[in-house]
Amino acid sequence: MTEKGVIPVLKRELHRMTERPVYLMMTIIIPSVVILFFATFLNQGMPSSLPIAVVDFDNSAMSRLIIRNLSAGQTCDVKYKLTSYESCKTKMRKGEIYAFVIIPRNFEKDVYNHKNPAVNFHTEYVHYLAGSLIMKEINTTLSTIAAGVDLKVRLAKGENYNSAMAQVNPVKNDTHIIGNAQLNYSFYLSSVIMPGIIFLMALICTVYVIGIEFKVGSSRRWLVTSNRNIAVAVAGKLIPYTVLFSLMVIVSEIVMEKLMGFPSKGNPALLYLGAVMTVVAYQAMGILIVGILPSLRTALSISAFYGVIGFTLAGFTYPHLAMLAAVKPYTYLYPIRQYYMIYSNVQINGLPFMQTLWPFLFLLMFNFAPFLVLWNIKRTAIKLDFERD
Repeated sequence: MTEKGVIPVLKRELHRMTERPVYLMMTIIIPSVVILFFATFLNQGMPSSLPIAVVDFDNSAMSRLIIRNLSAGQTCDVKYKLTSYESCKTKMRKGEIYAFVIIPRNFEKDVYNHKNPAVNFHTEYVHYLAGSLIMKEINTTLSTIAAGVDLKVRLAKGENYNSAMAQVNPVKNDTHIIGNAQLNYSFYLSSVIMPGIIFLMALICTVYVIGIEFKVGSSRRWLVTSNRNIAVAVAGKLIPYTVLFSLMVIVSEIVMEKLMGFPSKGNPALLYLGAVMTVVAYQAMGILIVGILPSLRTALSISAFYGVIGFTLAGFTYPHLAMLAAVKPYTYLYPIRQYYMIYSNVQINGLPFMQTLWPFLFLLMFNFAPFLVLWNIKRTAIKLDFERD
């Protein structure tokens, strides 16, 4: 008598995994490449030595000081010293520079005469990060030089150094950056993108491994192996993928903490638990999608669209509190939003489990989604009454 139940379904799926390279690609190779990519190529912190151009019409000691200070910083690299606005614009259009600075004539003279001369700064915000960093560096350089000039003038007039400094810089800025004191861009980007891509692969893989049963006409055998229990059939099929994707996400988190030096103030076990629950939540959404749309091609397209939109609505690129009120409710439809909250609460703020309970509860709620469509998956598996891809 043929053995039936969750174990036979699991064995059947493991056999299918070893026969088809696409399964190995989705579960091992792509997640490994993602981890390797972020751990090496994007582990340099903030972008540095961004090429810019300078047009110095003044050619004075102060204008040369501005250029030296820009070159000495980590952000900017004054790669070109040009003679006109048109030549700078041509360089920018060709993609050879991210920004350019124009220092006007009589700049130094106007500074000492308190005429407030303007240094022209041009950038294109298509490259948002590069433009922001360069603008910050230029503003810092100009502010420092302006304060130095003001201090020099006051001292020349006989003012006491302490009183002059109090006038030049009346309010001190005491900045405390929590969780990323080095302003490391990789800390901000990789912490969610690296596991996020693995979550996306878990979603797509779930849709594929169920949808391919319909596409090739093997779904009846799959259902019979489970003793015609669709819940057992789905559970047995997805268990190996749950294990593999959970392990890959946990490996990515260990790599971020141990090898890349990401901040870790909380209990890593809580983050690992959140990662596993997020994998399961994305698998649940994959079951929902393929249950509503049994056509493999359509289901894969919708799942990819759904997964990618989650990166935008998670709140780590565009702030959640700044989103439109009409948009905020939709952010809770994406498990990655809850994972991001867990990461922020546990890794950055070091909160205990009870103080970050809600994201875990939201992740649990995703597990109810498959029960809405299991009946349709079973019906499709039996009748195969859908349009073939």
